[in-house]
Amino acid sequence: MRKKKISCICFAILVAALLTAGCGRKEASDSSGTPIETTESEMGDSPMKRAGIQEETSESPKEEEAEVMGEAGPGAMESSESQGPDKKVEAFAEKVQEAVSDRDLEALADLISYPCVFITGDQEKIILKNSGDLTKQNPDMVFGDDLMVAVANVDTGTLKETQKGVVLGEGDSNITFQVKPDGTIGIIEIIE
Repeated sequence: MRKKKISCICFAILVAALLTAGCGRKEASDSSGTPIETTESEMGDSPMKRAGIQEETSESPKEEEAEVMGEAGPGAMESSESQGPDKKVEAFAEKVQEAVSDRDLEALADLISYPCVFITGDQEKIILKNSGDLTKQNPDMVFGDDLMVAVANVDTGTLKETQKGVVLGEGDSNITFQVKPDGTIGIIEIIE
């Protein structure tokens, strides 16, 4: 529906631009006052460019996002030529921050690369083998105050990849994720 509206608006502006531009022809006169016709190709810009309209491409932003996500799964983000590794890490870290601040177990589960180590506030080590292993946990146990504060206080633009991975959080509570050789990104460890 939105694409139809945009197409209709673009068409209306194109028609107006063509009418204003004289269907791609522009009259000019030489030094003696004799009219000279100039075609669109001689003028350089199309009516849409002159009207300030960006010509629509065949792919919508959602289709482009789907291509970036590929088939690696909902939480795994793939590298892309248009977005450097630092931007991919930053974007992934922001998704993790959002899932933690919303206390959303399902969103966090989608960002995990299984198996994942989860260490509770009582230092109990749980190996998460699939998303169900995380979503059945008590949200209060996963999203403790220390983890929520530690993750929220991170400036995602300054994250650096270490040998272990990228650590999101400070002190004892943090979330670690890795960029895999195939370009996917996923959480490998959660320490409450």
